[in-house]
Amino acid sequence: MEKASSLKGGSEVVRRVAPLKLMIGLLYRELDAAKSDAAVSVDRALFESVLTTLECVVEDVETRAGGKLEERRVVEPATASRIAAAPRV
Repeated sequence: MEKASSLKGGSEVVRRVAPLKLMIGLLYRELDAAKSDAAVSVDRALFESVLTTLECVVEDVETRAGGKLEERRVVEPATASRIAAAPRV
């Protein structure tokens, strides 16, 4: 694997990947905290931050690639807990 500094764009690549690395660290921390449980509980604010970060990175990549941008989704506030599941095919 190449070092980040030897990649085309060097520091730009590292700067663009930094939010993803931070997000991965946060998710690993939550996973580690729930070692004994079969389910992982994530704070709503953390989950929304992860989604926002992913949307920003994807938007940035699409913009740089010249692709068409789609409208951002908005998370509606809810009082009850929700469980996320993979969509059925």
